[in-house]
Amino acid sequence: MKKSLAMLWAVVALFGLLATGCNKGTNGPDDENAPAGVNNEQSARVYFANNDEFVNNDEKTIDDQDIQPTDYAIGFGKVEATITPLRWGRFVTRVVRTVTDTVMPGDTIAFVHVHKDIQGVLRILALNANGDTVRINKDFNDKSNRNIIFKRVGREPRRFWLNWVPVATSLVAGGTVAPNNNINLTKIEFITRNDTITITDPLRFYLRYRWLRLYNQGNKDVPEVDAGANVLLKATVVSSSPDTDLVALRFGFGPFHKRRVRMHIVSEQQIGSNYERVFQIVFPMHFHRGFFHAAVDAATKATLFDDQAPYSVSWWGVPYRVL
Repeated sequence: MKKSLAMLWAVVALFGLLATGCNKGTNGPDDENAPAGVNNEQSARVYFANNDEFVNNDEKTIDDQDIQPTDYAIGFGKVEATITPLRWGRFVTRVVRTVTDTVMPGDTIAFVHVHKDIQGVLRILALNANGDTVRINKDFNDKSNRNIIFKRVGREPRRFWLNWVPVATSLVAGGTVAPNNNINLTKIEFITRNDTITITDPLRFYLRYRWLRLYNQGNKDVPEVDAGANVLLKATVVSSSPDTDLVALRFGFGPFHKRRVRMHIVSEQQIGSNYERVFQIVFPMHFHRGFFHAAVDAATKATLFDDQAPYSVSWWGVPYRVL
């Protein structure tokens, strides 16, 4: 399948970063009333970018809202690990958005960039070196970036908020802010019986919105999966740690059906002072039909196994459709 930035349109995208399933609604904006605080076309684009459900999914994907069991303690030799995690979860406490709006020459296409500063707490229930149960909290500060493309569909002065519609979104690139950004996802491959999606730059990988198909053209890039079929997901990670990184797949079809499953390392090579590792997982697709997201969530081993080391993660997401 061809992936081209020149073709700005492809199909419903992510998230984050991300794992909660969601169905993009079939209804557009209100035809008769401008949203609160919207008084011109520029503020309308910013409003719809801020309130888009895929944009809002960024932090929802990484927000566990509970500490969940993990199998990271299984099969990992302790390399100067100070704790053995039993359960862990991220809790988002604050999100600050910065939106940049740029209208391209010709006044028919606009790019809206959404940057998020995401703060919260990583909570770990673990065993210490003496075998005692301990609770550890690590404050975290992540960032996420996403681009949204708007297309002009009218020039009506009275209902100006309907003159632009979001037609495509990039994937989300998320991860820890400097100086603790010690791990980076560099490639994701989403492989099904029908298709292979390869992503190396989430901010340049655009997918179109289903409910705005009328205004779009281009290739259909969302992978389609038969319910019950197996999916192979591969992730390439680069980190500065000699210890094997921790990579999890997050997927599901709703807030009460989210899953977090460990991915297994299949290759490793040292490149200078860094380590490039490839992880993969085969997972059966659920039987709930519609458009959803799978997120890859990579963390340094020290994030969970060292009570003093800083939190360091990187996360991307891949949309998919269950037939």
